[in-house]
Amino acid sequence: MIIEIEFYRGDILLSGKQIPYAEFLRQLHEIEFDYDRAHDNFVALLCRRYNWTIVKTFENPTYVYDRDIQKAYRKIYTNEE
Repeated sequence: MIIEIEFYRGDILLSGKQIPYAEFLRQLHEIEFDYDRAHDNFVALLCRRYNWTIVKTFENPTYVYDRDIQKAYRKIYTNEE
C-alpha cells in the first residue's frame, strides 16, 4: 500500500502493509501529537513507529494526508489518470 504525505517541503510517498482508513487516521493523530515540532520528525516518526518506508518511484497512493491543513482523504482515481 502507498500513502502520500503532502506538506510545504514537498510530497513524500510511503510504502507499507495494507491498513483500513480508520487505522491510517489513528496513526496520523498519534504522530501529530507526539512528533518533535522543532526538528519536524513527523515522517521519520511515522516510518519508525508503523514500519512505513519512503519510496522514490511514483505510485498512486491509496490515502493522502495534507499536513499543512491536517486533512486526510482516500484518493479516488479515474480512467483519465
